[in-house]
Amino acid sequence: MGPIYFMSLRKVQIFGVRIDGLPKQLNFLIDESETMGIDGTQTHGPNAVISMLDMVLDTQGRGESTCFIHADNCPGIIL
Repeated sequence: MGPIYFMSLRKVQIFGVRIDGLPKQLNFLIDESETMGIDGTQTHGPNAVISMLDMVLDTQGRGESTCFIHADNCPGIIL
């Protein structure tokens, strides 16, 4: 692509899902042009997270009947 590839700054977000039963982690790398809402304002909301988790469970699920979720970066929660 040439030098312009490294000179163009892009705003991206990453969302990762680790699957304990398999030695695998899936990462979603979301480009600024692919975010939900105007200017990516809804990217951090529940709709985006639920949509990505649904995709992982549909494509990587093995017929499990239960799911445990650990969120390690939840803003607004004070422990």
